[in-house]
Amino acid sequence: MMGQGGMMGRGPGMSGEGGMMGRGMMGQGGMMGRGMMGQGGIMGPFVMRIIFALMDNDGDGTISLQEFQAAHERIFKAMDANKDGRLTLEEMQAFMHGTTKSVPQQ
Repeated sequence: MMGQGGMMGRGPGMSGEGGMMGRGMMGQGGMMGRGMMGQGGIMGPFVMRIIFALMDNDGDGTISLQEFQAAHERIFKAMDANKDGRLTLEEMQAFMHGTTKSVPQQ
């Protein structure tokens, strides 16, 4: 499942090289490899320090569960375009692509 090249094997698409769990999201060059969280990714050491500083509200050099949950609540509220207390896939995608639009309240 999490082997080289993809979610279930080495073929193209989600299961192939660069697939969901292979070199794409979780492997080399992906979200958890060198991509988002790893070396040279968008979440490099500098960005991680900024995020840490933003989450460490009391400045004690640690992030408590309360601080962690508060940060994620702010993210949730920012993603919830129609403010109904629930996230749709479309709301999450719009937020991640920077295309959130004000949706009328229901």
